[in-house]
Amino acid sequence: MPDRIEIASSARARCRACRRTIAKGAERFAEAVPNPMAEGESQHYYHLACAAERRPKAFAGLLPTLDPPRPDLAPLAADAQLTLDHHRLERLGALERAKSARAACRQCREPIEKDGWRVALQPIEEGRLAAWGFVHLACAGAYAGIKPSLERLTRYTELEPSDRDQVAAALEAMPVPEPRPPEAEAVAEADEAAGGDEG
Repeated sequence: MPDRIEIASSARARCRACRRTIAKGAERFAEAVPNPMAEGESQHYYHLACAAERRPKAFAGLLPTLDPPRPDLAPLAADAQLTLDHHRLERLGALERAKSARAACRQCREPIEKDGWRVALQPIEEGRLAAWGFVHLACAGAYAGIKPSLERLTRYTELEPSDRDQVAAALEAMPVPEPRPPEAEAVAEADEAAGGDEG
């Protein structure tokens, strides 16, 4: 079956991006993928907002084919397009406090201090969250090439109100990133492919 938006018939499936349950009766994005266990296809499921942010190419490609059209999904279409325009946004995953000071930031290369805010780089590879290391929260904008929204950064993490306020303040103080020259982007991507630090 092709990619589609459908109503969840049960609450058994978890979103591949945020790992939370998709409620029965909620709309979900079903991405068609090769079945690794048999012939044919299988489906990976996502909340619509998660699909727009973490599977933007497939999600954006589906929207123009919907019949009848869904103008109510225009904000999610804009989120998907933003991610396609700034592809590193797709990798921003869980926001958390560092459990140790072993990991180095994939943007500035400095250590991420214990208990400091960090953003996990978690591109979805074959339906699973990959682990590419971390960036400081303060470096997330420079890494992605655009300042991420509070909603995007906190979508994949349950935060206490006080922590959410801290993150919002950090985003407010975050400078608008300078455009990265193509040569620098190529070097950064080659380095990224080498893998990340964990800790």
